[in-house]
Amino acid sequence: MDSGFTGLTPDELESWTPPKIKNIIDKNILPKQGILVIYGSEGTFKSMIAMDLMYRIATGQPWFGFNTVSSPAYYFQSEISQNLLQERSRKYRIGNGINTSKCWLATDLYTKVDKSWGTTRIEQELSRTRPDVLIIDPLNNSTSANLVNDYETGQMLDVFNRWRQAFNCAIILIHHNRQAEHKEGQAFHYGTDEMFGTRIKKWADTIVYVEQVADNDPIVDLKLSFEKTRHAESKINPIDVQVSRDNLVFTRKYGKEVLQTARYS
Repeated sequence: MDSGFTGLTPDELESWTPPKIKNIIDKNILPKQGILVIYGSEGTFKSMIAMDLMYRIATGQPWFGFNTVSSPAYYFQSEISQNLLQERSRKYRIGNGINTSKCWLATDLYTKVDKSWGTTRIEQELSRTRPDVLIIDPLNNSTSANLVNDYETGQMLDVFNRWRQAFNCAIILIHHNRQAEHKEGQAFHYGTDEMFGTRIKKWADTIVYVEQVADNDPIVDLKLSFEKTRHAESKINPIDVQVSRDNLVFTRKYGKEVLQTARYS
């Protein structure tokens, strides 16, 4: 893989033509070759959010009100078997009326993406499919690195950066945080420093924290908080979301009003 670079004079840089697609998710939430981290406690539908995001990117449909550019996406899942992945994808596609071949879903319960053999396998798949977005879910089960160890995390990020450069792809990481604790009746979650150390926090372009607000089965209320938006031109406020366990349809709430996200065409 060619990882070389060439210095440009100011005039050469000025005359350089940037790629047509600058953002895969607008508001600079996910720039081309960018990094988006989505994390939260177990049971907050992060994997379902990741699948929803994959299908919406693949088809160019808005994601909770943020426009996307139709881009091929690759979803790597290391926590569930292929039959469960099939069931999730089938329920989602039926519930959302989705039909696309612009994405790929893979599962492997053993592969570690930062080990040489795992890196090679992922690179083979990236070479075969050439996605604009790679989703890794969950990060903690897909890597052997101690994520609060700067050296080990740095080695892992070197691999990810090589993929961004060589395959011109953005990366979305899904991660579990430590169990929320309670003090004097109030719950609090561990922040990104306790979750990742400082390396991933500094490296990511956007970090989104997901928490469950209510569970009125089959409807689950979630809140998505944008903890970091490095490239956003203005603050992005938290958004309230509902998901149905019955069909995996996500909706965004605006105050007391619930608006159905655009169905796929």
